[in-house]
Amino acid sequence: MPEHTVRQPRRLSQRAQVMVVVVLFLSLFLVGYADARKEITLVVDGTPRTVKTWRSTVGTLLEQQEIKLALEDQVTPSLDTKLERNMTVTIRHAVPVTLVVGGTAMEVKTAEPTVGQALKSWGVEVDVNDRLDPALDTPITSGQKITVVKVEEKETKVKVKVPYTVQRRQDSNLELGQTRVDQKGQEGVAEQLITQVWEDGKLVSEKVVSEQVVQAPVSEIVAVGTMGTISRGGTEYRYSRVIDAVATAYCPNDVGGSHTAIGIKPRRGIVAVDPRVIPLGTKVYVENYGQALAADTGSAIKGNRIDIFVDSQKEAVNWGRRKVKVYILK
Repeated sequence: MPEHTVRQPRRLSQRAQVMVVVVLFLSLFLVGYADARKEITLVVDGTPRTVKTWRSTVGTLLEQQEIKLALEDQVTPSLDTKLERNMTVTIRHAVPVTLVVGGTAMEVKTAEPTVGQALKSWGVEVDVNDRLDPALDTPITSGQKITVVKVEEKETKVKVKVPYTVQRRQDSNLELGQTRVDQKGQEGVAEQLITQVWEDGKLVSEKVVSEQVVQAPVSEIVAVGTMGTISRGGTEYRYSRVIDAVATAYCPNDVGGSHTAIGIKPRRGIVAVDPRVIPLGTKVYVENYGQALAADTGSAIKGNRIDIFVDSQKEAVNWGRRKVKVYILK
């Protein structure tokens, strides 16, 4: 009967066993390593890109990506935040801008997205009356100039002088060309309420809102001489005023022996006048006639018209109608 040989299972050598263990370990490690990597969206100054990392925090991720940060740069979320899958990390690098506040300029940096947010981060308050350029919602750009003009409105009370007026009054007792101060003028005082506008500490405008006189001014009264002098035939006459008149003539035949308006007989040196212009009884000097007395009236004598009395009809005709100056004598 033939003999059968029974084979025993081969045992792995010790070396082979080690290799199997190593392979299993590496497989598990690679699976764990792959599982530990995270996909992160990295947005730098508005530009997004996707990165994969096994780093655990935002700060270590930036180190891995060799992204350097300045003090003014912004990172969202914070550097110590734990990384999670599909997380977005945003980085804004600060840019230089010129800030002018109250007339003082300074060079600063900011990573804020808008002018308004940048001003808030610097602690700069913009009041309702202030002027800002550019507007609060303007995006920040490198090299930008931001100007804040501080505008302040103030109310103040001041006392001002109120000028006096000068009243000129004609004085026939004062020679022509002479003046006399009968009452000296005195300035008054008024209190004004003024609204002032200040920009960066400088007064740019002011407006008087109200004014109240607390001491009224006193008018100055000046007498103005109207008394002039004329010299005729070696005689000097003083007059208070001059009237440009139209003169006609009448003679005894025209009156028939009647009396004048003031009750005297007509004679040479009597003139008829409009009493509203030259009062009756006034002494006058009529150019090219001589001194006379306003003693009569006439129905045709109205306004600046006079009628001189002459001795004859011939003289009246020769006189005719002419323009003359009538001096009202003192």
